[in-house]
Amino acid sequence: MKALVIGLGSIGVRHLNNLHTLGVRELGAVRTRNLPPPAQIVSKDVRIFQNLDHALQQDFDLVVVANPTSLHLATLIQALKARCHVYVEKPIAHEKRQLAGLLRHVDPCGPRVLVGCQLRMHPGLQKIEEWIQQGKLGKIHSVQVDLGEYLPDWHPWEDYRQSYAARADQGGGVILTLIHELDYLHWLFGKPVNVFAIGGHRTSLEVTAEDTALISFETEQGICVQLRMDYWRKPPVRHMNIVAENAIVDWDYHSRLTTFKQNGHLMEEIALPPTWDRNELFLSMMKEFIEGIPHGSIPRVTLQNGIDVLNTALAAKKSIQTQRLVKL
Repeated sequence: MKALVIGLGSIGVRHLNNLHTLGVRELGAVRTRNLPPPAQIVSKDVRIFQNLDHALQQDFDLVVVANPTSLHLATLIQALKARCHVYVEKPIAHEKRQLAGLLRHVDPCGPRVLVGCQLRMHPGLQKIEEWIQQGKLGKIHSVQVDLGEYLPDWHPWEDYRQSYAARADQGGGVILTLIHELDYLHWLFGKPVNVFAIGGHRTSLEVTAEDTALISFETEQGICVQLRMDYWRKPPVRHMNIVAENAIVDWDYHSRLTTFKQNGHLMEEIALPPTWDRNELFLSMMKEFIEGIPHGSIPRVTLQNGIDVLNTALAAKKSIQTQRLVKL
């Protein structure tokens, strides 16, 4: 297999190194800035391109889209036109109007597209899905998710104000940049029927997009969900609590613990070892995708999944702007 990574920021470098770990030796990368390759790249045989069109003429089998959010959709379409399979970083776009022409470039029998929402590979969340499918929770009454990180700490070696995550013109903001939460909420509990959100630029961070969002919605299954997100928290928080007829479930990403309790008594738990590293999520998702391509397997997070989650995220942003409930 030949793989091309578009974008050599931290996530692009991660994907290059992971592809090398998975045995892919014919690697290329697109970097429009005339800079030397990052020192963190493991393989020294990566072919660097400054022009995307030229790179796509080199018969790569797989393209990884890891450039700024505002460029994702156009790059995805170019890769599909070149008949490449695509792993596209989330979100697939930052504006709804950009989606209009996407599906005409998708061939159901052609290249596969995987949206990079790797939290679906998390053992704790997968166990929660199993409990739900087995009916152990009974009726789910409500779900509450809390997510907070301190944006300037993400990449201490660069000015956070210039990062795509901080800039509205590059598709940044906490809702789109941290869209993983909305993705696993869709996956576990179903699509929302309506969304209401408040928030915006509420902290002293020098950003041009929202750094705070409190999002509420009801799913098609009648489950009430609340999600709080921000760029301000120290230490970081990533936690979900589920209140159900037969159990209380807690998932805590940072403590690496998932618990299932009944009447205050611990019935089951999933505890990840101290050696567990988040890169395992990226590796396992890429490995599954690559191994499934020859068999025509449906990707774990499909393009339609990515579109549905994006619509929810954009509805939340619209609700913040209009201070109104948005129906989906």
